[in-house]
Amino acid sequence: MNAERGSDTAAAAVEAWNRSLERCRAGAAPEGGLDQAVAKVLPRGGVRAIRPEGFRLVHGSETMAGVEELPDDVVVGWAYDAAASETAPSGYDRLILDLLEAGFRPVAERAGLPEPVAGNEAAPPFRVVRARRDGYRVRSYRSGDEPAILELFRDSFGRDLSLEHWAWKYHHNPRGGPRISLAFAPDGELACQYCAYPVRWRGLPPTSPADSHQVGDTMTRRSARTVGRGPTSLLARSARHFCLVNCKGRIAFNYGFNTGNIRKFSNRFLGVRRVEDVPYRELLPSAPLSRNARLSARYDLRRITERSEVDAEFDALFERVSDRYGLLVERSSEYLRWRYLDRPAGGPRLIAAYRRGRLAAWAAATRLPDRVEWGDALVDPAERPAVRALLAAMRAPGLPVVGWFGSRPRWLARELDALGLVRRPEPQGLVTGLAPFVGGDAVSLMRRGYYTKGDSDLF
Repeated sequence: MNAERGSDTAAAAVEAWNRSLERCRAGAAPEGGLDQAVAKVLPRGGVRAIRPEGFRLVHGSETMAGVEELPDDVVVGWAYDAAASETAPSGYDRLILDLLEAGFRPVAERAGLPEPVAGNEAAPPFRVVRARRDGYRVRSYRSGDEPAILELFRDSFGRDLSLEHWAWKYHHNPRGGPRISLAFAPDGELACQYCAYPVRWRGLPPTSPADSHQVGDTMTRRSARTVGRGPTSLLARSARHFCLVNCKGRIAFNYGFNTGNIRKFSNRFLGVRRVEDVPYRELLPSAPLSRNARLSARYDLRRITERSEVDAEFDALFERVSDRYGLLVERSSEYLRWRYLDRPAGGPRLIAAYRRGRLAAWAAATRLPDRVEWGDALVDPAERPAVRALLAAMRAPGLPVVGWFGSRPRWLARELDALGLVRRPEPQGLVTGLAPFVGGDAVSLMRRGYYTKGDSDLF
């Protein structure tokens, strides 16, 4: 019975599509949403501006055969199929991926319902896309792309990225990867990259995946930044490819920290929603630590340098205190070893505070020529004096201590206020942005949650 119904729906879709094209060719007034959708995506010159073989129909989860042989300007109708997955790159998603990977850029997209006619009640809703070939092909990362990626990084940012650092970030992440979409010019030169690494969060709704993506190292070759505009730009195309392959139905959200034009672009074309200004604090070099020194003497402070030292105690601390932080990255021992000890070329200093043999808190910090960056911390609320001990251990004479610590959780914010860490605007004007995919209102959760600079790729 289901097979018969599917056959009837497919036949009705073909009939509706052909009737709509006939009316367009005859110059008839639109009869229903499908006619209007086709009319709205057509270029100047109307239906005659598209070669006959440039009109195609795809039904449900079918793949579109012969994409490489299509003319340079095409109009493709896609008919919904109730059996098609809404969480996998099939159906319309698969159609868009096929076009992007074959060197097309979608330039207009509309949805429409065909006008009901006798004997055609089974005709499904449609989506219609017009795409134009410009030869820039978008695909997922393949082994061997590394030299091109590192060269593009140099062209985009004016500095080098080592292969070791790239491999640590994208290949050796314990949550998986690499998750990268790349756009190549017609001559084969890498022109654009959109990528992210997966991060596991605690505090999301039970219906949500635990993983999200920290988006970073997005870049477009200087000479290719005028290819397309807005949603047809190489960055937007690469981002769309990335999200269809890696995000839809798979992760809770993408997040990142941006400023300036990239923030406006992300908000307008990539579905990124503003969470808040990045929280920022500073402890001046002259500021005393206004707490009783005897309290910090309770703690045994240890510099953690070996992977074996990040043991089950760190997992136990996280499980013990995570519900006091709201939404936060899962700071497991596996994650900490990767994030702070495996990083090549000298990662941040990881300092742990123990009391009576039990881990009470830890912090990660980096000493730079003009400041100490306090990048991360996890503290047992019952051991708040450990914050002072850790802060004293990371300070350096004549240097301020700065970090991304806001007003959450409230008990930790009060502790930082008392220690003299003043709240200030983030120097670069960074804003936290988030693009939700699955599971509740992630923006509201993030606004009530806890994150630090260590949860970004900027530390």
